[in-house]
Amino acid sequence: MQPRYVTISSSGSSPWQVLNWHATPINVGFAVRVASLSSTWQLDVTMDDPSGVYPSSAGPTIFASSQVGTISGGSGNAVGAVLQPIAAWRLTNNSTGGSVTATVLQAGIG
Repeated sequence: MQPRYVTISSSGSSPWQVLNWHATPINVGFAVRVASLSSTWQLDVTMDDPSGVYPSSAGPTIFASSQVGTISGGSGNAVGAVLQPIAAWRLTNNSTGGSVTATVLQAGIG
């Protein structure tokens, strides 16, 4: 799989980024770069297919990446991995100033 780059320049969340959940084993590397020290960010993950039917009308169940991997949100640069199967991820910028970029690379068949 090619690296995927997602940048958020203001507060809010990126669209869900679907992974190849058929790859075995799951190994997804995340690197987050903060362009401004005033930015705080988080990575959200879901086991639900964000383009599919959910068990509730609220949409996919969202978990913090720290619950399933070695990367958690913050206000600085970070790197980590998720080794538990997930269907999709998204980047959230909790600040109005500065941008945050995630570089994501999934191991396995592309």
